[in-house]
Order: sequence, then structure tokens, then C-alpha cells
Amino acid sequence: MPDKEQEPAPPAEDAPPWERIGTPRKLGRAGMVIDLRRCVGCHACSVSCKTEHDVALGVFRTRVHYLERPGREQLSFFPMLCMHCQEAPCIPACPTESISRLADGRVNIDQNTCKSSQDCLSACPYGAISLDPQTQLADKCDFCAQRTDVGLDPACVAACPSGTLRFGDLDDPEDAAMQYAERNNAHAFRADKGTKPSVLYVGLRAWHEQTLSGGIQLTPGEDELIYVQAREAAGEAPK
Repeated sequence: MPDKEQEPAPPAEDAPPWERIGTPRKLGRAGMVIDLRRCVGCHACSVSCKTEHDVALGVFRTRVHYLERPGREQLSFFPMLCMHCQEAPCIPACPTESISRLADGRVNIDQNTCKSSQDCLSACPYGAISLDPQTQLADKCDFCAQRTDVGLDPACVAACPSGTLRFGDLDDPEDAAMQYAERNNAHAFRADKGTKPSVLYVGLRAWHEQTLSGGIQLTPGEDELIYVQAREAAGEAPK
């Protein structure tokens, strides 16, 4: 008589990602907590995002801004991605209803119905949506649904070497990311826009709101933008 099949041993912590796929979590509101005090400006998040989603050259789903800190020589780094707003202005702006909110609160673009109107680009106060130059369709961060659906963290979270990014359920007070946000007094960026973002920042200061430009990286000591979103390169003013 064959032996009863045993449950496989759990994978080691240093096992490759494909061996660490776990049980998908049911999220009330998918969200991100970003600790600006930890960010070292390495661009691991933006590079891993481009690799994971095959993002076209010249556009970004995740961006890291280099900012000069008032009264200091050190630079400050500010990662930014789609805020998955609870009151997302891009949803009513889309004339083909291609943008919707999923059950876990993520704001999703259906590229099968997108007609490239670009109304969503101008509606987003965070500059989080871009037009793919190859497909001419609207594109943005989706919190790596293909990864979180199988129990993995988004690519940017997994790649971050400094623990700057934390993904979790912002509606669950017991969630580790939400507890981190509560302990460290996290806030939404540009809360005055009334969009109720699902991305919260630790270490957010008023000067971040005042200084942040629309580019990817600033030349230290200058106002010149090295990398810009495609829509800005085409002449649209940064937000």
C-alpha cells in the first residue's frame, strides 16, 4: 500500500520567487506604504517595474524623483506610482469606460476597450498615466496584479533593497503595512486634491509638495529634467 502523501515542506526564505508563491490574500483595499526616510534613489523599483511589465522606452509606471532638500546639500528621493485613488478622477474622465475600480480597490485600465483619448492623462493629478508609444494605449501601475494574485509582492516591493516600499491591505488594521503606516504617521501625497489615494508616505513634508516636479530625475543643482514622461516631452506641462 503506497504511503500517504505528505504536505511539502515550506520553501526557505532565500528560495527564488517561483518557489515562494503562497496563498493569495483577499484584500479589502490594496495599497502601498512608502517610507521616504529609507529611499536611496537606486531606481530598483522603476527598473524592476519596466522589466516585469515590458514598459516601453521613455515611459514609466513607477518613477523616482530626485529633489533638493531646502537648506541641505543632500538629495531627497521620492518614488511615485499610480495612487489607486478611492475617488479616482481618471474613471469618470474616460469616454469609453475603460477605467474601473476592482473589488480590492485597485484602479484598472482595460486596454481591450481603450481608444487612446488621453482624457485620463490630463485628469490624473499625479501624472501616473502614460500613453504607450508602441500600442498608443493608456498604461499605468496595477500593483502587479499578476504577482499579487499568486501571493507575491509587487515587483517594486520585492526589488527594493532598503525596505522603502510595503504592500498590503489598508482596510485591515492588523495588516503589517497598515500598522507600519499608523506607527510612522503616514499621509497621502497631495491630499488636498480630494482623491483619497491608496498610497501613503512616511516622512512626507510640506516642501515635498511644493518642490516635486513632473520628471523622473533632476540634475543636482539645476532645474533641468534628465528623464521626462513622454507626454511632458510632447509639450504638456508637468503637474
